[in-house]
Amino acid sequence: MNRRVWIHFATVAALSTAVIFPAAACSGGGTGGNPTSETKAAAEINQENLEFVPGLVTVRVGDVVVIRNGEAAIHNAVVNGKNVTGNMKKGDAIRWQAPAAGEYTVTCDYHPLMKATITVTP
Repeated sequence: MNRRVWIHFATVAALSTAVIFPAAACSGGGTGGNPTSETKAAAEINQENLEFVPGLVTVRVGDVVVIRNGEAAIHNAVVNGKNVTGNMKKGDAIRWQAPAAGEYTVTCDYHPLMKATITVTP
């Protein structure tokens, strides 16, 4: 392999890395910002049997709630009207950070009967 070709491949690899990693860092976050990976989840809501389980969780402001799809059906999680997950396949999970005190309704666009409530206390 001549030197010119090697430099070209190295440049492409460097540019690809620069484009891929920032995009990955932006995915998943939720309405309350992107919690760091060190943040421990205060609660978890699983999508199973076309339900959010549990249907009610209580956390504090700033706490993280993991929303996970535990079944083969495609789901999403819409918190107070904002889709925070995109399409979720089995095994997908996101971390949503509670932005302020209040009650947050969680629904699924694909299955309107699926509902959960996240109560956030100060």
